[in-house]
Amino acid sequence: MKHRYAVILALGAAVGQAGCSHEGAKASSKADVEAKPVPVTVAPLERRTVERTIEAVGSLRGWEQVTIGAKRSGKVLKVYHDMGDRVRPDEPLVQLDPIDAKLAFDVAQSKYLAELVKLGISAEEADEFIKRYGVTEALIRGKQAEEAIGQAPAVRQVQAAMEKSLQNLARQRALSKKGAGTAQELGDQENDYQAAMAAYDNAKATARNVIAMAIANRIARDQAQQTMADLTIRSPHPQVAPPIPGRPEATVYAVTQRSVSEGQILKEGDAVYDLVIENPLRLWTNVPERYTTSLRAGQPVRVSVASHPGKVFEGKVARINPSVDPTSRTFQVETQIPNSEGLLRPGGFAKATIITDATARAAVVPIESIIQFAGVTKLFLVENDKVRAIDDLVLGKEGSGWVEVSSASLPETGTVVTTGQSLLANGTSIVVRPPAPDAGPKHKTDETQHAAAEAKALPAR
Repeated sequence: MKHRYAVILALGAAVGQAGCSHEGAKASSKADVEAKPVPVTVAPLERRTVERTIEAVGSLRGWEQVTIGAKRSGKVLKVYHDMGDRVRPDEPLVQLDPIDAKLAFDVAQSKYLAELVKLGISAEEADEFIKRYGVTEALIRGKQAEEAIGQAPAVRQVQAAMEKSLQNLARQRALSKKGAGTAQELGDQENDYQAAMAAYDNAKATARNVIAMAIANRIARDQAQQTMADLTIRSPHPQVAPPIPGRPEATVYAVTQRSVSEGQILKEGDAVYDLVIENPLRLWTNVPERYTTSLRAGQPVRVSVASHPGKVFEGKVARINPSVDPTSRTFQVETQIPNSEGLLRPGGFAKATIITDATARAAVVPIESIIQFAGVTKLFLVENDKVRAIDDLVLGKEGSGWVEVSSASLPETGTVVTTGQSLLANGTSIVVRPPAPDAGPKHKTDETQHAAAEAKALPAR
């Protein structure tokens, strides 16, 4: 039994010595490998022009979106358009029954003409007076008004009676001077003349009242005429036309909703149509507060929508809200987008890239030179036959195969490591190997494993 234990102990000791010898050999081999230069591939650190952009999302809106309502009440006789139709400004949309308004117009017109007959003037002359003086006191007491009042039949009649009374008074005074008339007769003539003068003044006042009544009836007629016009509901006419290059008159509304049917009784203010101007469109986006100094009107904007993948719509910043939303800490930016082809739809979702600076200079490196591990982003810069780690790296704009980098320790120009980084540390010696001919881009893990394999294949010193 003791012999058996002795054999076991001897075998254990032999195995232990063999294991220690293997670990020592392995450590020695690792030290030899670490001491050798690491084969890597490199690429230049470049300075190039890049765009400074702001990414945002938002909703498309029409240049104008309006709900058309009924200005007058009445029964709907005809509906001219439906959803999806395109209409021009001032084009009829709905026709209401005009019979009541037509009757009111005829009544006011007849009263107006009756007053003009009392004045002895034509409708054309009345229109000329109103056009010249408007509805003011000058229309009743001005020079032209006095001349018109003097020509009124009732005034001329009273004026003739007053002049006859004046002649009788003059004759009676002459007789009284000769002692042929009595005092009573002279007094009667004077009284008759005073009454004639009062009747003349009253006739002129009545004529002025007739003018005022004529004006009132004319206004009532115009109101009835306007009511008849309002019974034809039309599309609006924007005072400021949308900016359509080369076609400033080409304003078109699209019908997005119809809310009226023939035979329906409308009340004042009832909605009948929703309209939108589709060209151009507005894109409303919210931009973080930190970009307040970077944005200005006129900057170009690239817009994309999911309904047209791969297609870019060009626009420009039109307006910037001067106020920041205290809840979201963002401010609104409005982009104007031409939509002459009608490919964009109001209400749709869109992504916007606002170009704040198209000529900025920046340092760029190949994407494969970047190492990101445990929250650290870095790259290795080649200095002679060694590398220096840049571990305070900040990434910026990314392009096809390259990425923008910034760091306080980056030189103006230089060379960066693109493969073999997993075997590198700050100050590691390297040997630059040429890239494989006709080799396309490889996954970084494959390149790292290839470099490690080459390092292990080097002969031991």
